Amino acid sequence: MMFKRRKPRGLLGNVREVFWPSMGWWRAIKYTKHRVIRLSDTTHKIAAGLAVGVAISFSPLVGLHFLQTAIICYLFRLNMLASFVGTAVGNPWTFPFIWWAGYTLGSYIFGLFGWQNGAAVPDEMTLNILWDIIKAQPMQIFLPWMLGGYLIGFIVWFPAYFAFYPMVTAGRAARRTVRLRRIHQVAKEVTGQTE
Repeated sequence: MMFKRRKPRGLLGNVREVFWPSMGWWRAIKYTKHRVIRLSDTTHKIAAGLAVGVAISFSPLVGLHFLQTAIICYLFRLNMLASFVGTAVGNPWTFPFIWWAGYTLGSYIFGLFGWQNGAAVPDEMTLNILWDIIKAQPMQIFLPWMLGGYLIGFIVWFPAYFAFYPMVTAGRAARRTVRLRRIHQVAKEVTGQTE
């Protein structure tokens, strides 16, 4: 295979790449931006797909983010690859804030309707305490978290779409300009050689 790594990365190396890419964050972001701009689809479908990925990042079903975005993109005919890129908003650095926001909103809404207002969460939290609460009261944490997460995701879709649309448009315009410049340069070289 031409593009395989000489030394395959092990499990630990793959985990490390998730938390800290070897190429650096800035280069990884630039690489991803160029890959998204080169997708062969309309600007609307790419921007909407990215926004779907961002929205689904607020879902508590972490292992199913790609599946959820794939289903939504299939149903609404959006760009699936762009939605997979959009799910990168949910990552180990942002998940604690996303999960806290989803659970807090869901608990608040449950409280408005008089339903049991989530699990009893102490002021000072450790991972051991959190794990004990999840084991003892899984639905009292999961149901408000799911409700709040999906509501935030639905709300976040709109600003994400309107942020991504001009970015994709500008990126594609810049790429067209560079390609036209190259074509003119090659044309000048060819005509200069034939004269």
